[in-house]
Amino acid sequence: MLLERDPDSEKSGYTANSYLAVLHEQMPRLYEPGRKFMQDNARIHTAKKIINWLQEEGIELMEWPAYSPDLNLIEHLWAQLKQWINDHHPELINMGKSEEDYQRLFRAIYEGWDAIGEEAVANLIKSMDSRVNAVIAAKGWYTRF
Repeated sequence: MLLERDPDSEKSGYTANSYLAVLHEQMPRLYEPGRKFMQDNARIHTAKKIINWLQEEGIELMEWPAYSPDLNLIEHLWAQLKQWINDHHPELINMGKSEEDYQRLFRAIYEGWDAIGEEAVANLIKSMDSRVNAVIAAKGWYTRF
């Protein structure tokens, strides 16, 4: 599922409303009671409506250090996805803004996501203990991850 832009926002960008729509759709199939949900400190993640919704749903949040991208696994997946798209669809680097161009990009994103596969995600998840411990040792600063 792609995060949809919020047409009611100032610049038709991504907002807490966009994010809440994803949470509504995806959380029932992803979240298991007793686990902690992880999200970084992006504004759309920390908006009151998001925090309130997560609390109402009984979803426990992992405490997130102010400056610690090392813990955000999706950033590592984005890097892999971008690299895959650059390697397999270099023509998209100079893409325009037409609907056809966006559709080509969306197809490449889905194709790249499938190519990365579940093993890459599983390996990143397995690395969380090491990542958290490294961030604690670095007192919230950057680590080798």
